[in-house]
Amino acid sequence: MTETKKQLTLFEAASIVAGLGVGGGILAVPYLASSLGLLQIIGIMVLAYFSSLLLHFMVAEMVTRDGGRLQLVELFGKYLFQGRSGVVYTWIFFALIALTFFALLAGYLTGCADILLHLTGLPRWAGELATYVVAAGVVFFGLKAIGISEKYAVVGIAVVLIILCAGSFGSPWRSLPLWAGWDKKTLAFYGMLMFGFACFFSVPQAAEGLAWNPRLLPWAIALGIGLNFIFTLVIALMTLWVSKEVTIEATLGWGETVGRWALVLGAIFTFLAMLTSYWGVSYALAVIVKDRLRWGDRSAWLFASFPSLLIAISNLTGFLGFMRIAGGAVAVMVAIQVVPALRKVRKAHAAPGPYFNLGFWGGPPFQIMVIVAYLIMAVGSVVPVK
Repeated sequence: MTETKKQLTLFEAASIVAGLGVGGGILAVPYLASSLGLLQIIGIMVLAYFSSLLLHFMVAEMVTRDGGRLQLVELFGKYLFQGRSGVVYTWIFFALIALTFFALLAGYLTGCADILLHLTGLPRWAGELATYVVAAGVVFFGLKAIGISEKYAVVGIAVVLIILCAGSFGSPWRSLPLWAGWDKKTLAFYGMLMFGFACFFSVPQAAEGLAWNPRLLPWAIALGIGLNFIFTLVIALMTLWVSKEVTIEATLGWGETVGRWALVLGAIFTFLAMLTSYWGVSYALAVIVKDRLRWGDRSAWLFASFPSLLIAISNLTGFLGFMRIAGGAVAVMVAIQVVPALRKVRKAHAAPGPYFNLGFWGGPPFQIMVIVAYLIMAVGSVVPVK
């Protein structure tokens, strides 16, 4: 994971933010939205976007006020886990983050393997191994390599999505009601959206890459989550309108309905989406491990990536199971930690400085709103949907 250059452009930083969340949320959202109406889908997505954006801005303020050098685990350890038991709490939190990230990464490997199995009949374990080699290989070369890879992958996702949409206009479209009843999938839909927009562990990486112009950080965050919003909305609506059967991994049902060419493009889309998320999550974990354990780049990279392969091959649960379990765990941890940590960072760095400041939007009412939004996400992440 040798790094010779860490400076990122605005779009590279935004792509890192987008890439961390784009893989899981996009592919699972249409299945969870299949019992909702158009206005419900759009309304819940807008609510999720702004709730998520507010939390990420809080993380950005916390990171920049402290100097922009520490990851979230170390920031929580510095400002939140204090006193005699603080060291123990920090290690417990580190262990929980590591386990959660392992589940996320295993989910991305499993999702890609499912696509390979469906298209080629390649054994699941072989698909997971092949995906791991490609995904972990980019992370080995560090932040700049990830930024460039994420940038081109995001562009590729957009191009594939445009082609898929254009080619689907010749297919019969299903009608979608403006409003439908509420059921248990509604909470699950919201929870998966919030998970897909959850890119907060990429904020320190974006801050590091944009240290040459910190004023770009909130723009990178808004653009990155905005890209996730657009991709997710298009995939959800097109899948619901076109697919004869809305599958758990959206592009499968969409591609089978439109034709073989769409299935192939859907597979490309899936791989790009999964890879971007794997790169972002794996790199974030590698940096967290490096800071906490004081390991070298290669050891931290191996620790951050290899366990996910073992978990995926063990076939503990499917793609949706990995995504929802990990998303709920992250929601609880973030909701509990970010707001009180931000309040302490503000007290420690109260003097004006060259950092991002939420101002009115970071006050107590909005802090409460963020906590509630993520606790609801946690509930949505464990609601049974089958």
